[in-house]
Amino acid sequence: MVAATAAAPRVAPPPSGDYPGFVASDDGNPGQPKTRSASLQALAERLGHRFRDLDLLDRALTHASTVNEGKKSYERLEFLGDAFLNFAVADRLYRADTEVAEGQLTETRARLVSRAPLAAIARRLDLAAHLVSGKGLREAERHSERILADLVEAVLGAVLIDGGVTAARAFVRRHVLHEDGVATAPVDAAKDSKTALLHHCQHHQLGQPRYELLETTGLQHEQEFRVVARLLDGRRAEGRARNKRAAEKLAAERLLARLREPSTD
Repeated sequence: MVAATAAAPRVAPPPSGDYPGFVASDDGNPGQPKTRSASLQALAERLGHRFRDLDLLDRALTHASTVNEGKKSYERLEFLGDAFLNFAVADRLYRADTEVAEGQLTETRARLVSRAPLAAIARRLDLAAHLVSGKGLREAERHSERILADLVEAVLGAVLIDGGVTAARAFVRRHVLHEDGVATAPVDAAKDSKTALLHHCQHHQLGQPRYELLETTGLQHEQEFRVVARLLDGRRAEGRARNKRAAEKLAAERLLARLREPSTD
């Protein structure tokens, strides 16, 4: 009897030359199906960072609802990105103007890293289109401000791990601080919005605006406050931020913008 010849072990092809560290699949496509890999590479171009390990970007866009499928979610990267974002924005604000007081710096930072502006960044980059999720996540939740803000922080965490502090700072400058850093306008707006709203209401005899804390969410070290600013006639606007004062100022700014809109009557 002739002994059967043992099958040779299957050897995976080497990693992609363009993205070393992102292991290629047996059909020669980098670790994900070709369409997924191509879409992530296109997204990386929009992000302005060339990933050495594209799998990090893939993980940054994978929701925890896929845990039953054995996939790693973005939660750890989100934790890292959130911490670095607060540091990078605080550092830039501190260096931008040596005369700005600590309280104003805190409010401006909270405004810049709050859920609404981060969600706007995610929409601009179309991150939700790349989100991998399980059946436990409803379609509407994929586009919620909470998920969108989480994605931005997770992607920043992926950039930090892949490219280091320099690459992560570049991401913050480009997408959060809009390349040229922080102009004085956002700082002034954060400082003056409640005062400006009060003056507008007094001038137009609308009464004094009232502020109400609607909810506080998150763990103690990363709480987010939702505040409403309302007038006696019922007009109102909400603001979310990492501290109550910043949320009040954001609500005031939004309400003032609505009051200044041309009447459609």
